[in-house]
Amino acid sequence: MSQSHGQTTITLKEKMIKTLSNRTVLAALFIIIGLVVTIFFGTRAFHSYRQIQYIREQGLDRGVASVDAIRGWMTIRYVSVAYAVPEEYIFDQLNIPYTERNSNDILGRLNRKYESEQPQNGAEPVIVDKVAQAILDYRENPVATGLTDIRPWMTVRYIANSTGVPEDYLLQQLGLDASHNHPVMPLRDLADVTHYEGGPRRLIKTIETALANYEDK
Repeated sequence: MSQSHGQTTITLKEKMIKTLSNRTVLAALFIIIGLVVTIFFGTRAFHSYRQIQYIREQGLDRGVASVDAIRGWMTIRYVSVAYAVPEEYIFDQLNIPYTERNSNDILGRLNRKYESEQPQNGAEPVIVDKVAQAILDYRENPVATGLTDIRPWMTVRYIANSTGVPEDYLLQQLGLDASHNHPVMPLRDLADVTHYEGGPRRLIKTIETALANYEDK
């Protein structure tokens, strides 16, 4: 009887030790996962902060940046809006097939896909220079590629350059002027900053009407 009781006690102790051991392993596993997630998102947040800081320093958010400010982490869409050059014009200059065009692709990824020469020792991708040259060529000989619709990420200047409709005319139709960087603000931000009645949707509708009326003149 005493021996049986002793065996039962040992068995219970073994179970408790095993349970505690499993809990310790799980706790350690959760801690490791938590650290990995924290490091991953922390690194992304740090890179995002550095990019925002760079954008402000170079004047990319004010439409005054040099083409030398273009970097491989930027997307075609971002560059096209920052420099007010139609996306389709840049794609054409890069000889990227129409069916393979993705405005949200970063230049570094496009370089890996379409360029045979890859950057060395931290240098910027070759495609960055080609995009910069495309912008300079556009400024020398602007081409109105046209727009199928107006999107919140566009700016008044981008729309003006893409359609050939004067920037001043569009601002006038919106009841705005060129102060406070209004021409280079994404439409969603422009509506917010100016407290535009009806918000971004109304602002976009006003621009669409302005474009239609201008074409009818």
